[in-house]
Amino acid sequence: MKDKVVVITGGSSGIGKALAEEFGRNDSRIVITGRNLEALQSAENELKSKGVNIVGFQADASSEEDNKKMADFAIEQFGKIDILIANAGISMRALFKDVDLDIVKKVMDINFYGALYATKYCLPSILENKGSVVGISSIAGFRGLPARTGYSASKFALQGFLEVLRTENLKTGVHVLTACPG
Repeated sequence: MKDKVVVITGGSSGIGKALAEEFGRNDSRIVITGRNLEALQSAENELKSKGVNIVGFQADASSEEDNKKMADFAIEQFGKIDILIANAGISMRALFKDVDLDIVKKVMDINFYGALYATKYCLPSILENKGSVVGISSIAGFRGLPARTGYSASKFALQGFLEVLRTENLKTGVHVLTACPG
């Protein structure tokens, strides 16, 4: 992982922050994104204090324009993108009969479209470098979970997208991984 450039959406907390730290321990150069500027700066400062070569970029995963700017920023900062980890995500809990459809849309916008947009704008550099696209999914992408209508739908969509991307890139040298943490 030495000198690899890794972009991690939703990198200011949880899985994304832990991945940034691990890649950083292995001498990768990291760009993390997050919507909340304070949380993003806190994560960036904490990881820098541990010797991680990292920069934060405030972005809303559900914004196509933010994703384009994020990819451009990563290339401007480090000259390339080797790995994209589409990690940004939110959950929700409500039985479908009670669900607010605006919440389902928000979950889809972040969990599915966020990964789609990030991949679209990072992929040219990843193709050039024969890198990797990693989507952070869930068991909810294999089995619909009660009271998780939007979340399960978003993860099913993500897994379908990643399967298509993997197939389309079988002979390009690009690796596509769907990760489903327990």
